[in-house]
Amino acid sequence: MSILTPLQESILILLGIKNQIEVELKSIQSKERVQDEGLKFTVCNYIQILVCSFLEEWWKLERLGTDSEIQKTLKVASPAIDRIRKWKGLAKVRSQLLAHPHRDSNGRFKTPWQVFARYSAPTAYGETIVLGNCANKATSVVLKRHAKEYELAFAIVESQAEEIDDKGVRTVGEIRAELMKVDQKITEQFRCIE
Repeated sequence: MSILTPLQESILILLGIKNQIEVELKSIQSKERVQDEGLKFTVCNYIQILVCSFLEEWWKLERLGTDSEIQKTLKVASPAIDRIRKWKGLAKVRSQLLAHPHRDSNGRFKTPWQVFARYSAPTAYGETIVLGNCANKATSVVLKRHAKEYELAFAIVESQAEEIDDKGVRTVGEIRAELMKVDQKITEQFRCIE
């Protein structure tokens, strides 16, 4: 059972998503990186996944809208939300191409052009940047209007924080060593089937 209120949970989740979107947006906005099509493609795909996560949590926040203060928050943030929701197929593209590539809910193979022909979702780099920024603007409205709730929630979560042990490889040398092991085992497997 959570010791946070549903509003506090939503605030923290929205803030976590906002922080991730900010990192992604910064990673592709320098002049050098804007020219890197592969990086833009990958980062924009991830931003669209994050925007879908944002919308899932926003929907939970909307369900709390019987409170007049939350209703006011939703009203102030509505231009940003409306701009995101213009893309009705965003969640389907996320599910069929980005998070679970090339399969529909029945497990059937789908090509990108089939998915984009059927569902309305952005394909342009700039549009994805707009969507990420709109999600962050809406979250900023929540943080501004419910600052006290955020501070309480943060204090509760911070007081329960535990140390997380490092897991997995960390250095370039360790990466190389692990990949060499994998390559050697693949080579051995090839020899076994020949």
